[in-house]
Amino acid sequence: MKSFPRHIIPVILIVLSSCGNNNPGNGGKTDEPAYKFTGTREIFGFYGQNRYSYCPSVIREDDGTVHMFFCGNPQQNVMVDNIYHVRINPDGSQTAAKSVLQPGESGSWDDHHICDPSVIAGEFKMDGQNYRYAMFFLSNRYSVYYNEIGVAFANAPDADQWIKYPYQAVKKTWGTDGDQNRGNGNKSWGAGQPSAVSLDNKGKVLLTYTIGDIRGTRIVWSLADLSDMSAYSPATATAMVDSGLRNIDCTGNDYTCNSDFAVSRDHETIFMVRPVQPNASDYPSYLNESLEIDSMTLSGFLASSGKWTPIIRITPAETNFPRNHNAGIERDSYGRIPNREEPAVYYTVSKAAPGVNASTGQHAEWTYHIWKGTASVNK
Repeated sequence: MKSFPRHIIPVILIVLSSCGNNNPGNGGKTDEPAYKFTGTREIFGFYGQNRYSYCPSVIREDDGTVHMFFCGNPQQNVMVDNIYHVRINPDGSQTAAKSVLQPGESGSWDDHHICDPSVIAGEFKMDGQNYRYAMFFLSNRYSVYYNEIGVAFANAPDADQWIKYPYQAVKKTWGTDGDQNRGNGNKSWGAGQPSAVSLDNKGKVLLTYTIGDIRGTRIVWSLADLSDMSAYSPATATAMVDSGLRNIDCTGNDYTCNSDFAVSRDHETIFMVRPVQPNASDYPSYLNESLEIDSMTLSGFLASSGKWTPIIRITPAETNFPRNHNAGIERDSYGRIPNREEPAVYYTVSKAAPGVNASTGQHAEWTYHIWKGTASVNK
């Protein structure tokens, strides 16, 4: 799979990962935190199979119906991603997982992995056909290391198949063909891990995504217009402001990648769930241990002048798993948080050594399952 290497540290540092308490947004006080992470429960997994499910993108309808899109591998023991859909009914029952977006034909720009979905509603047009939903995704070719971003369309969130725009919506940052060499045998990761929010309930989209190239790892954003794909042109990307983000032990500033975003219904606030750096030394060292929910004014985000306020850090102490990664915020169909006072997060869990061991075929990936929890005000 071609997700970005996530970063974590050993569980021994849990006591330091909360910046003085379990809620960094509480100003470092030692009294009860303002938020607690509650209601954690399993949502989905390909249990009893050597298959993974991770990187959820979630739409919650007004009646409580949830549409969850995620990455999974169709064939046991083969790490090639498809995007799946599951509908979770208000009574808790679920539909069977179905693959709704697959790699393209051999030789196409997207003939390897299809992953990292982000789905929003709006008014979109491609080849003269109007569509109600857009899905951004990460993909790449077998012949290269780097990733790029695509988009596909459908008229229902539970459509059996999504129709791809045939070209990249966001290309790699370098203009030369092939991979970019970063030295010491390393190659640039490219562009991926998109997260989209509708700005007008029509075709204008705030698109955030990760870039990894010779300039480093960072999240950027752009304003994309999908109203008519015949006139689509990639927008200029702006580096996301990262002021206020702290690392795992709160001793320094943090960078981030692989994050999901949502806005409040009044569009005054933007929310982010992100991995907390740095990484662990034990297997799987490419997955982060903890997640964090942060917020900022949307105007400050767009002006690159705001500062993130931590809401809550989600650690193994809350989830009972050593790895917590690839998270998505529960949103409505336009990317808005239904209840800004209680943001819900769908996150991926994984076991760690000694419970998993890649050298014996017990890959951590086979333990990737999707859970849910809610950041609730601590009353």
